[in-house]
Amino acid sequence: MTPARPLPSTVTATALEVLPGFGIAYFVDDQEVSWAVTKSTQGRGLHSIQPGQRVRLTLDHAPEFSLVSAYQSLD
Repeated sequence: MTPARPLPSTVTATALEVLPGFGIAYFVDDQEVSWAVTKSTQGRGLHSIQPGQRVRLTLDHAPEFSLVSAYQSLD
């Protein structure tokens, strides 16, 4: 039997650098943790994010790491 996975959580973060041509954007949350979003992450598309913009990141958790599964603009 596999252990239960923790439920997804959300954090609020600010876009630091957005590189839609490369398919990636970097964010930092209110706890100073850095996150990355790729073009395959669920959301409106990296072209809709601007540096300095606030977003809500949905995080999926594994035993050794967490990753962003979706993002939504707060602005």
